[in-house]
Amino acid sequence: MKTSAKIIWRDVAYLSVILVLSFLMTTFSVACIAKDYYIFSYYELYLPLTVIVFCILTTLYYYILKFDKHPEESVSLLKKCLICYSIIFIAIIVSAVLYSYFSPSALVISSVTMMVTMLLGKRLGVYSTFVTIGLTLAIFVTCSYVLDIEHFNLDIIGGMLNAMIMCMCIIFFVGREYTRLRLTWGTLLIGLLTTPIAGLYSIFGHGVSAVTIGNAIFGRLVGSMLSVSIFIVFLPLYEAVFAVWTNFKLAEVCSPSQPLLKELREKAPGTYNHCVSVAHLVMSCADAIDLNPYMARACAYFHDVGKMKHPEYFTENQKDGKNPHDDLIPEVSVNMITNHVKDGVTILKEHHMPETVIKAAYEHHGDATVPYFYMKAQSITEDDLDSYQYRYNAQKPTTKYSALVMICDMCEAILRAKPTDDYEQMRAVVSNVISSKLNEGQFNDSNMTVKDFAIITDTICDVIPSVLHKRVDYDKAKERR
Repeated sequence: MKTSAKIIWRDVAYLSVILVLSFLMTTFSVACIAKDYYIFSYYELYLPLTVIVFCILTTLYYYILKFDKHPEESVSLLKKCLICYSIIFIAIIVSAVLYSYFSPSALVISSVTMMVTMLLGKRLGVYSTFVTIGLTLAIFVTCSYVLDIEHFNLDIIGGMLNAMIMCMCIIFFVGREYTRLRLTWGTLLIGLLTTPIAGLYSIFGHGVSAVTIGNAIFGRLVGSMLSVSIFIVFLPLYEAVFAVWTNFKLAEVCSPSQPLLKELREKAPGTYNHCVSVAHLVMSCADAIDLNPYMARACAYFHDVGKMKHPEYFTENQKDGKNPHDDLIPEVSVNMITNHVKDGVTILKEHHMPETVIKAAYEHHGDATVPYFYMKAQSITEDDLDSYQYRYNAQKPTTKYSALVMICDMCEAILRAKPTDDYEQMRAVVSNVISSKLNEGQFNDSNMTVKDFAIITDTICDVIPSVLHKRVDYDKAKERR
């Protein structure tokens, strides 16, 4: 009962805010189109329009609530609503100003597509676009019909048709490899190529006229350019304010010049190289099982960042054959090894890293035993030891990203220690790693499927020879000569 009451009150709170937003959106839009900013001038128009706008915006809320769910995401319902509704509000108001003072064809609907798609994903980007188109039709067509019926025309339909085609093209374009520059210029190019549609549509409403066609094309071109401008200006602000990690931001975080990566490279160079190798495997596997490769790479780069607190206790960073564990009892050694998980979480939180990356650092060993020191302790005592104190004090993977890092981390370490050119042996190692972790129950909470494991096995076996590749022995080559 408490849960049901909580859900009802949550819905009431969200819907109340949406109603206020609907009222503000409608009154501002009507005021712009009528060019009369006295709030009570057109109450007979904006009150029924508010109800229509509220109904349209409510569908977006329930779509986000019921259908826009992904087990790997960490963006809350509140953040999604704030992002979508604020972007739509900005787009509608800017479009209303342009519609009234410039041209009916100058709409910035595509800014909603770009912003929501980049911040929250394609599906929500598409739905938000259609919600914005519905709002534009309801507000603009109704206002132009009621306020100025003598000069009523459907020029806006041409602008909306053009904007919708442009939006769908952008959705397809975003699915490709892109940078900020490529996305910006690509969107401008799409705008240029689709602009003539507005001119062709104006022929049906006004006949063939160079002035009419020119105005429609120019208006639509301005709308496209303003859409891109809104995207360029507002995207970094939304990334910062809402702490949403777009692929652009993830790419920046994984740059070699990123301060935390530079510190890891300087303090623990062996660990850094290990993380880079694991990242190659994790990215390839993520791509193969339809996860975000940018997020996967970030998880892999930072999963062992806690090791830079005491780098000398990890084999890959040791020099001159000195191993501090030779002078420590197994219990102390285990603590030094397992603490890198907790240290990594602390460091990543201090640097405000994504929640998914922090989870990967915390979960990539699960609660597994550290076998080397457990067996070492067992060898120097006659009693049977409880493995509990030789385990990682962490959590089993709760995301596919954490599970991927766990698998690739172990496979890279094993195959680097005992490299092999035989494909079947390589496959046996990878399969054994996955099977052993499955038997331990490490993947019970990770949403991994049997199909995912099969794809991951094939991908690692295909990619790891290039990660751990051999080089030509030049001395032997000289001897043969």
